[in-house]
Amino acid sequence: MELKYFSIIIIFIIFFHFSYQAKIISKRDVIDDTISPENEIEVTLSEGDFESSQNVHEIDLSKLGINVPADPTMGNKTEGDIAVKNLKLFIKNSNGLARNAIRQKYRRWPNGEIPYTLSSKYGSYAKSIIAKAMDEYHRKTCIRFVPRDSSRHVDYIYIHPDDGCYSLVGKVGGRQPLSLDSGCIQTGTIVHELMHTVGFFHEQSRNDRDNYIKIVWENVMSGADDQFEKYGINIIDNLNEPYDYNSIMHYGPYAFSANGRRTITPYQANADRMGQRVEFSPTDLRKINKLYECNNYGSNGNIDNSVNQVCEDLNWRCNFWSLGLFNYCDRYDEVRNVICRFSCGTCRINVDKFGRRNPFNEDMGGGCFDSASYCRSITPSFHCKVPKLANNCPVRCRLC
Repeated sequence: MELKYFSIIIIFIIFFHFSYQAKIISKRDVIDDTISPENEIEVTLSEGDFESSQNVHEIDLSKLGINVPADPTMGNKTEGDIAVKNLKLFIKNSNGLARNAIRQKYRRWPNGEIPYTLSSKYGSYAKSIIAKAMDEYHRKTCIRFVPRDSSRHVDYIYIHPDDGCYSLVGKVGGRQPLSLDSGCIQTGTIVHELMHTVGFFHEQSRNDRDNYIKIVWENVMSGADDQFEKYGINIIDNLNEPYDYNSIMHYGPYAFSANGRRTITPYQANADRMGQRVEFSPTDLRKINKLYECNNYGSNGNIDNSVNQVCEDLNWRCNFWSLGLFNYCDRYDEVRNVICRFSCGTCRINVDKFGRRNPFNEDMGGGCFDSASYCRSITPSFHCKVPKLANNCPVRCRLC
């Protein structure tokens, strides 16, 4: 009798455990498909989303019944996840690309600020993971994903669950889509797609790739040869960085395989992580910070405070020139690098322990500081009117 009751208790505990886990995260916490297209709206991440992203534990989405490919970025678009029908035509019309990075300034996001909205279909778990991926950029580069302000931002990305994982490359104009369906809600996958948005192509598109990898064409699925295009040195440049097997933008060894065998074989031994979708490589960070002239960030993505330059604007009009309406920071090197270094975000201001602005790029420690990770994402002219946000983000709101 006691054994019977003991067995019932064990079964109850097991059932309760899995039921509790299911209650913690469900499919609707990833994407709520009960929201109809006519009721789907554009929203942005909240303060709570960025706060929860600091402690969120990523789960195996397949345990929720979600189909998660081995590499979600290997989709049915150009090079798997680039949403452009004809990449060669795109390159021709772009007047040159930087090996795996865009060269022309009009395709870069002004001041490294990328306005965004996202679909209201994303649940709490998905939003925390998206926030976590964005925060990787905020902590390690000068790229800032900011909530779209319709009065200021004509160009912005719209993150929505369309069909797999894909993105456009760089700033294309208007509302440009970035798709993250339920199988894409992983930090590394999102970082990869956002790096396309920032302006990068895949690493193996480089002209010099044949010195580092061999494409095993007999193993490539029929009709997928163009997924392994490379682009001439007359079109692209490498930002003076070495070939990076560990880049979050590199194909994996079995990309577009027809038979389960390798399609990419590295020539060097340091390629164990080729195709990883976990984190930036050090070279990824250097490339981003070079492309956007993030002068205060070191090779590891950390803020470099060693440069003792005055961080200030030399003209009162910088407050206006830095707005998207004028776009002077992106259009004029002298405005960005000399006249409006503070407003264009070319330099950073720290404060001392008494809350006084330190006009040099050096750390005086303590005192006035932003206490929340989401501070990097807020738009001062809009969010700093909210007392709680202003209190949590005094540096971003320029209150000290």
